[in-house]
Amino acid sequence: MISRDHLFNTLYMSMTTLTVWALWSVRENRLDVYISMFVLEYLVLKMIIRPRRLFIDVLAIGLFIIFLIFVSIRIYEVLIR
Repeated sequence: MISRDHLFNTLYMSMTTLTVWALWSVRENRLDVYISMFVLEYLVLKMIIRPRRLFIDVLAIGLFIIFLIFVSIRIYEVLIR
């Protein structure tokens, strides 16, 4: 039986690779789009698979804050125009 941690890492690596390929295929050049997609993939997989963590997941909190900053900047840009 495969452990949840190994499954999480394998799926995250696969999803990240497919995301880079897909965004590169449509010629997306903005770094915030890549980072936002990586954060969403991490958080969704974390909620679905629930890998074992010994302490609070500081990485997830930090990534979520970064994602909120990027989304806030995009909303601000849309509202200014």
